[in-house]
Amino acid sequence: MADRLLVSERQRGNPLLKHLRNVAWRFEKKLVPDYVVGEKHCAVFISIRYHLLKPSYLSRRLAELKAETWRLRVLLCHVDLDDAAKALHELNVLAVKAECTLILGHSDRECARYLECFKAYERNSAACIKDKVDGTHHAQLADALTTIKPVNKTDVATLAGRFATFRDLLRAPVEELRDAPGLGDKKVARLYDAFHVPFSQAAKRKRDAARRAADDAAVDEAGEEALDALDAAEAKRPRADGDVS
Repeated sequence: MADRLLVSERQRGNPLLKHLRNVAWRFEKKLVPDYVVGEKHCAVFISIRYHLLKPSYLSRRLAELKAETWRLRVLLCHVDLDDAAKALHELNVLAVKAECTLILGHSDRECARYLECFKAYERNSAACIKDKVDGTHHAQLADALTTIKPVNKTDVATLAGRFATFRDLLRAPVEELRDAPGLGDKKVARLYDAFHVPFSQAAKRKRDAARRAADDAAVDEAGEEALDALDAAEAKRPRADGDVS
């Protein structure tokens, strides 16, 4: 029994059942969920059309489901209508309240494939779907920079050989980036923008205000220095007899 996907009798006639071909399954009487895909994993099935026809059905089913102990509760929804935004919003609210994971399938075959995957991987940990991460500094640099399209790993190797640190690369002017072989104007522009364009309009306004304040302060300081220089020159200027200025 444990090696089979269990299907509630209420699911007889569901067209997705004919697409369950990669895992063994059988009907089981008195199941609270529609499908049991693992020892503590289950699913309730609903279609958009059925939900619109009987809007109170799913609330009752999910309430029954929550009364039992399941580590994973899936609300498997067949999206069989084009205009389903309002219904999907309602289903999402119901799923959150019932502590379910909402999974959407756009065909009977896709819904069946989800059930097959849940059953096939019931004993696997999350490690089987995690990316294999290379922890070296160069690999991390490549992961970061290649997210800037169209920069590729060859460009990363070029930049790593030209700049001593990532900090040097971030602070490099456009002219210095252009000197790197193999980087065209498009890649240089994308790199420079990635390092210097603010994340939001608010951040941009804050940066621009700080720059204007710094420029104003520099102008004021330069003006004061110029006045001081004029005063000093005036003080050293030889005065003619009778000059009282």
